Amino acid sequence: MRWLLVVLVMLAAGAVGCGERLSSADAARADSSAAGYAVGARRETTSVASAAVSGATQPGDSQPSTSTLVAAPTVAPRVAPTAVAAAKARGSGAAPSAAAHDTMKADLPAKAPNVAARPALPDSPSAPDAPVRVNEFLTYDRRSRTVSLQLIAGYNGLNGSLNYNGATNGHHGLYVPTGWRIHVAVTNRDSDLQHSAIVVQKVLPPPIEPTEPAFPAAALPQLDEGLHEDETGTIDFVADRAGQYMIACGVPGHAQAGMWLQLAVSNGLKVPVYR
Repeated sequence: MRWLLVVLVMLAAGAVGCGERLSSADAARADSSAAGYAVGARRETTSVASAAVSGATQPGDSQPSTSTLVAAPTVAPRVAPTAVAAAKARGSGAAPSAAAHDTMKADLPAKAPNVAARPALPDSPSAPDAPVRVNEFLTYDRRSRTVSLQLIAGYNGLNGSLNYNGATNGHHGLYVPTGWRIHVAVTNRDSDLQHSAIVVQKVLPPPIEPTEPAFPAAALPQLDEGLHEDETGTIDFVADRAGQYMIACGVPGHAQAGMWLQLAVSNGLKVPVYR
């Protein structure tokens, strides 16, 4: 019984001590308030549960417990259910359902109107017909239905300089629509031989000495003699009949040696061609 009495006496003493301490603290706060100092609400000691949430040191730890404020709980951002469904679908490799797809489209913001859209450009006015330069040998004008051909005899040393524009045996050719006017400027670059030009019906092998042109005025005046080096002559005629022709050298033997080009007059062509 003695030990029980001792325990009761100790408990009573502890209670009286606590009461004195609490009374002293309250008395100090009352004195400060009476003296004119601002005294705030009394801060309670953090409970075990609050300390566990806020990370405060608990009794029995190496550091003494301190009074702390409990942090407000963090609110997770709201995630739309459609986004969750889409994420699950991507994670599983499956495509979202049609209903989820429609809901996702409904959640998207409406597309802003393209206020700064570029205005449509007006149609460019069609350029008037102008002379067309096909290459160094051919130019044509659709308005006047005229073809201008540069015919250079002895253009290079091919075939002993017996060539037109660097071609022999009809490997180059002029193709024109029926009814167009053909203007041919003939120039001789051959320093050793004279050359001329005449338009004749296509016949293979070519005649030794062509004399009659297929169209009126479709031959150089000095047909047999030909042009000397750096001399130039002109041929001007209208190709009023469709057919297969050749532009050949009128100096005897030169056409048979391969000095001729193709000339085709066609009803189906729209513009001249040189190839």
